Amino acid sequence: MGEPLEVRLPQDQLDYIAERVAALVSLKRERGEHPDRWLTSREAADHLGISLDALYKLTGSRSVPFVQHTPGGNCFFKRSELDAWREANRG
Repeated sequence: MGEPLEVRLPQDQLDYIAERVAALVSLKRERGEHPDRWLTSREAADHLGISLDALYKLTGSRSVPFVQHTPGGNCFFKRSELDAWREANRG
């Protein structure tokens, strides 16, 4: 890889970015979007950066951590468990 890129911004731009990030974090909290919340299959696939079909293959082979309340029912994924699984399975 090359040298790291250093970007310098004026303080007013940094303040603006910080305010926008804080507002987004606050909005996510209000919506109940906890950083370690349960994810649907679509959200889990998006989080992992894979297709829904690829996620279904992983759940079918029991390769990825998930819960399913009834056989054939919806699968749910804990974000922290997906992150740990991804880290353990880096190729």
